[in-house]
Amino acid sequence: MPLDEQDTERDDWGGKRDLAKEQKLEREKALFVQKLAAGEKDTLPTRVAWVLNRHPEARDSDVTLQIIYWRTFDHALLAGQNMVAIENLYRLTRLTNITRARAKIQNEYRMFLASDEVRRRRVVKDEEERAKQVDDRPDTGTITVYSDETGKTDDYLIVGSIWFLKGDDVPGLSHAIAEWREANQFREEFHFTRIRDHNISAYLAVLDLLDRFAATVSFRAIMIERRGHADIQRVLDDMLKHLIIRGVAHGHDTGRAPLPRSISVFKDAEEEVRDKLVVANLTTDLKHASQASFEGKLYVSLVQAVDSKELVPIQLADLFCGCLARRYNKSNRSPQVNGEPRAKDRFADEFLSRFNILPEASKDFGGDMTVVERV
Repeated sequence: MPLDEQDTERDDWGGKRDLAKEQKLEREKALFVQKLAAGEKDTLPTRVAWVLNRHPEARDSDVTLQIIYWRTFDHALLAGQNMVAIENLYRLTRLTNITRARAKIQNEYRMFLASDEVRRRRVVKDEEERAKQVDDRPDTGTITVYSDETGKTDDYLIVGSIWFLKGDDVPGLSHAIAEWREANQFREEFHFTRIRDHNISAYLAVLDLLDRFAATVSFRAIMIERRGHADIQRVLDDMLKHLIIRGVAHGHDTGRAPLPRSISVFKDAEEEVRDKLVVANLTTDLKHASQASFEGKLYVSLVQAVDSKELVPIQLADLFCGCLARRYNKSNRSPQVNGEPRAKDRFADEFLSRFNILPEASKDFGGDMTVVERV
């Protein structure tokens, strides 16, 4: 085989595709998404992605992107909100570097894309006018959702999620838990199935950490009887869609998370090929919902399936799902030992009572901190 034919195949137009390069790019993108999902902002690319996520107007204008980047990450070098000292120009992040990172994120990773018009041709003459509009645009808030699911063989199918209504709370909570792990030498992942008598005190301590973020962090779940559904995975996919749309509406209507906002959704990864379809469908559904239900004020920034191994928020969604399954799926409840509930039952009772999920409620229970719906 000729050397130039190795690791290639023909695309739909008869051209050659470099499979090795594509696979490398996929791995690179997956690692980048993992960093974004963890709320990291310690490199130029992750900082640029943070701006593109939070400020949709920056996706169309590199000057707007630069201004917001400087105000956010180089603010100590500015002489005021709209002023730059000449001597600091050498120290401020250069536009060329910001643009290069933006181009890679949009063109190679296909994330936080510009509008169709700008993608067809980036018009240089529009840049000055777009930059002037920065002061007139309100800071767009964010919603970040991490979800998990359970119940494929139980009475109820359950999709549970943890919502962050303030961007900095994702790394804030992750950092708090990382410090707690280090102080307590707790190395394992958080998974409901791993709760035992010897480690339940550690799991209960996590609830105390969550209390610190109660103002801007919430739990939301949706559940339905499994019986009567042939395609269980399709039902779970639809449940996740409705969970998010209803959650956005609830946040807006209650004033807890008023629109406009950008939204990022991370679900626990399962099977790669299916995950791609789920991500594509959910992205399309949320964009349609934005136009149909939210006057176009919900900006769908990112929908991805990610491995929960290094991602604490998805592990917390797993704990939430496990607690709900323990309460509502009868087969999951264990008999007491010497009159005392088992470790998983004790944790589930504490978690659900801590966040006001009442046993007798059937449709909408809890306050803003926790909402569960049965459909």
